[in-house]
Amino acid sequence: GQDQPREVLGGSTAGLLIRGAAWRHLGGLAPQLPLHRDGVDLGWRANETGMRVITWPEAILTHRQAGMTGQRVSALEPDPHEGDRMAALRVVAARGPRPRNTTSLRAESWLRALGFLLLKSPRLAKAELRAARRFTEASAVADLRKGTPDNPRDVAALLPVKFWALRAALDRLGSGIAERYRDFASQDESELSIDDMTGDDFSGGMARRRVFTPLAMLTLTLIVVAVVAARTLLGTGSIFGGGLLPAPRDFAAAWHQAITPDVGVAGAAAPWQLVGALLSWVTFGNPQTLVLLALTLAPVLAALSAHFFLRRLALGQATSAVLAATWAGATLLLGLVTAGDIGGMALAIILPNLARTIVKVAQDDSPGAERLRAPAAAAFWLLLGAIAWPLLWFLVLLGGVGWVVRQRYRWPEVVVILVVPAAFLAPWTPAFLAAPGRLLTGPDPLAWPAFPQASLAMFAGRILPSGFPAWGNIAFFVVLGLAAAYATFRLSSTRRRILVFALVGVPLVAGALLSRIAVPVAGGEARALLSAWALLTVAALLTPIGLLRLGEGALALDRRIVLTSLTAVAMLAFGLWAFFGFSGPVDNRPSALPGFAQDVIASPRQSRALMIENHDDGRLTWNVVDATQPRWGTGERNPAGAFKDSYAELVQFFSGGDAPEDLADRLTAVGIGHVWTRGFSAEQLAAIGNAAGLTSNPSDDVTVVWTVVGLPSRVMVVGEEGAAPIVAGEIEAADTPRHLRLAEVDDGRWQVTVGGTRLARVAGDSGVTFVLPAGVFGAVNWGLSPSNGVLAWQVIVIVLLIGLAAPTAGGGSSARRGMED
Repeated sequence: GQDQPREVLGGSTAGLLIRGAAWRHLGGLAPQLPLHRDGVDLGWRANETGMRVITWPEAILTHRQAGMTGQRVSALEPDPHEGDRMAALRVVAARGPRPRNTTSLRAESWLRALGFLLLKSPRLAKAELRAARRFTEASAVADLRKGTPDNPRDVAALLPVKFWALRAALDRLGSGIAERYRDFASQDESELSIDDMTGDDFSGGMARRRVFTPLAMLTLTLIVVAVVAARTLLGTGSIFGGGLLPAPRDFAAAWHQAITPDVGVAGAAAPWQLVGALLSWVTFGNPQTLVLLALTLAPVLAALSAHFFLRRLALGQATSAVLAATWAGATLLLGLVTAGDIGGMALAIILPNLARTIVKVAQDDSPGAERLRAPAAAAFWLLLGAIAWPLLWFLVLLGGVGWVVRQRYRWPEVVVILVVPAAFLAPWTPAFLAAPGRLLTGPDPLAWPAFPQASLAMFAGRILPSGFPAWGNIAFFVVLGLAAAYATFRLSSTRRRILVFALVGVPLVAGALLSRIAVPVAGGEARALLSAWALLTVAALLTPIGLLRLGEGALALDRRIVLTSLTAVAMLAFGLWAFFGFSGPVDNRPSALPGFAQDVIASPRQSRALMIENHDDGRLTWNVVDATQPRWGTGERNPAGAFKDSYAELVQFFSGGDAPEDLADRLTAVGIGHVWTRGFSAEQLAAIGNAAGLTSNPSDDVTVVWTVVGLPSRVMVVGEEGAAPIVAGEIEAADTPRHLRLAEVDDGRWQVTVGGTRLARVAGDSGVTFVLPAGVFGAVNWGLSPSNGVLAWQVIVIVLLIGLAAPTAGGGSSARRGMED
């Protein structure tokens, strides 16, 4: 509406042109509106009398709104917002064919005041309430109504359309997205060299815009490489391997797992499972597709995060794109993606964003509550980072304490950054108290208990089995190390050189030492997350190159050689990923269990399967599988739980060559319906076959699956005639009371309902047993009581975080900042 003249309801008196006859006919401005909204009222009255109020775009006017922004202080108006809002209420209450009821306007003002409180502006909330209390004083509304003609013209077409405020908000959102896209699609003039400016592109005095900016080229390259590399993940199996466990079957399973606590562990489940469940909305509730997207897009998102962080430091687009490509290349060659290191992939994306928001906090000099927006963004990224690597919160705590010691006025920002994530993670604290080693690990630490300790290969970035050739790692990290060393020695400040050496050495040594320690976690053992320290080391190696570019006097030729070398090794990393794909631990593979065993496990029986493999070197490995494990999140707890001794004893029975007669009963007691064995000798298999209650079914030449006769269930009904498994998930009525027994680890949070009736726990029983009253029948539902209170608390924390990060209603100060920008 800014290109052509059009009719409007009214406007500001600044720049208003009106005929003298019209002015006299309308009686001029209303005295009931001393400073604000008088132009709207005048135009409204003019339209109602049949006159026309139109815009004229060719007339240019700069209106500074000095009264509204506080640049002009008026003795008649202590608070500009109060006066403006009071005038607005008077106009709306007086004008139009259906004037608004004063009671509804006051109620609306109370809601607006609440909104201003949520937007961290108590001053505007108070002004809103004062205006609502005063707008009917001295019969102002009644006097304004006297200016309405007897037969007013209908001006409904000039009023704002329905949901106009929502449309305006969407317009502002689109404008913000366009601002973000500008850096992606526009050329940075500060990055142009003399050769560029004297080339053919500048002939004729006009520069031609590049079709692709460095960031666009980097993004497009990574997406193409990711699509090519993902070819090895296509198939009908599940994507898992290394530190990546299979995804839940659907959103309901992922959500249930996220809000259900771990058996035998106090507190809530690891909150990263909640993040994974919520992110599966992106893939329409399919966690398996989310895993595929995460593996393929992690390098792309890591590169974008690094680029925007470097742009915050005022580096040019080309330099930022090269360093971001190097960061993405390191993410690949360290093995974070192809080895399924969930924590490493998350930190590769989170760490640059956390650093960017902390830099923004340091640069922000906004007054009042607006000063808390940047810390809220930093708290959000720290929250995600602490979920992936809990030790990160303590590292930021140390940095925050040092910051406050140097700049005491920064304590509010530091408190927001640290307290909000701590409040969100508080329900997870019992897991750390039970196993402090969990602080050093990443998600699902027990997914790879044989995590390799650091060795000399660490200096070549060989910290995980990536599936890439060693020469690729050596070439990449040698070039990166030489470029960092050159840039470090070109720094003019000795203090900065020492800082760079410390930034590189501390995480390198800390990661090497911690990775050699096997920390106890939930009844098992795992190693510290080495990839987090490796990423910090890579970031430290890139630091002197960034400092060199920021103005340390490097020659243009030297800088070009450094950036060209980094570009070459980054493209080498991308090429290796495209060629080898996912040839490391992560792969798309079907389950080793035959279909008949999987069907029983997924049935209402929900029985378990014991999988035992006898390796050629004499090692014996085993695992327990059911309908819910292995799935992501089960690596947070020992899958054997309190049954680990029973499972270990069963494994020895199968491998020792002397199976007891009650082997089937022992399997039934812990809910095991199938035993998968591989690599066993004929003598061992014959000894197992002598045990009663077991039948064998060879799957191939080296694999035999044993089935317990009767197919036990994890839920058994115990009556006078003995224990009977629940086959169809329902219980028939009986005339006498019975017991219902779960083959589960003892935990006070187990609950069972039959036909909607909640069963009572048997007091003093060593197992998980419930009383099944006579006459009770129906479908059986059982499980741990969900952590609804924890979820509510986390929602409250997130809402608080959103409120802190939301724009502050700053009134005049905000308007002045907008004009200055």
